[in-house]
Amino acid sequence: MNDLRHHSIAVIGAGLAGIAAARGLTKRGARVTILEKSRGCGGRCATKRWQGQVIDHGAQFFILRDPRFAAAARAACGEALLRLQAPVLDGSGRALPDDGRWFHRDGNSRLVRALAEGVEIRTEVTVAEARGLLRVEGGAFDAVISTAPWPQTAKLFGLQAEGDDIPCLAAVLVYRGDWLGRTRAAYAVRDPASELAWSACENHKPGRVAAGCTVLVAHAGEAFSRTHLERPAAEIPGLLRGAVEAVWGLPADAFVEGLGHRWRYARSEGGLQLPPLPPGLHYVGDALRRSRVEDAWLAGHQFAQTWQPA
Repeated sequence: MNDLRHHSIAVIGAGLAGIAAARGLTKRGARVTILEKSRGCGGRCATKRWQGQVIDHGAQFFILRDPRFAAAARAACGEALLRLQAPVLDGSGRALPDDGRWFHRDGNSRLVRALAEGVEIRTEVTVAEARGLLRVEGGAFDAVISTAPWPQTAKLFGLQAEGDDIPCLAAVLVYRGDWLGRTRAAYAVRDPASELAWSACENHKPGRVAAGCTVLVAHAGEAFSRTHLERPAAEIPGLLRGAVEAVWGLPADAFVEGLGHRWRYARSEGGLQLPPLPPGLHYVGDALRRSRVEDAWLAGHQFAQTWQPA
């Protein structure tokens, strides 16, 4: 691998792909700065602290199948990595195979924060056009790597995006009472073809849910999400609540409150064939692989190991 000590590199996005790319390039000697538009890191590996609850409303869990990612996650998080014990069921009630579903004790965004230790991150920085960051255009960097979803990256690069990332409407629903309905028997129900593609009980993650409460996270299916994508976030819990209560046998009169979130670029089908990119600009993201936590990290890690400056 080339020594990168004379290279200054900007990484757009502080999700796992960006963190992994930044860490790997830093180890090769580059000066790397991550530019993140939000107030913290994590991307779609997101955790919400709300009404006394700690809720993973983005990626619900992650796998540790690849030994490189497993080693990095365990080194960064140690005993804070915990394994879900209850099953995930399909729409007919059968348990799905379990190769190990892991989560961070303090919220899955903490996985990203732990892996980002030692990396320079500038938060609340909005990049409108990537080319202007390059030194040859008067900027401060020799190369720019975008890990934003491909439709956003294409716009930053001045390109026409091919393909369409899949949106997802998400809701957090809080109910009064411990382990209501069928929540103790299963962690989640996965039914991709239905309007409620995924729903999971956060009570299975110790220390996350306030005493006397049952908390569900719901993710809508693709067709439903596309149909209702522009509805206000405050309406999303109401759109999904009935389906959640039916699946889990929850009493409607125990409902306390809900929180909605719109993931406009929730996941990609993967396998994107990149068009020619402008000199100095690079894309690393799940559109090249699959939309899993592990795959996002591997995309960034692999880029950092193999990239050669022009």
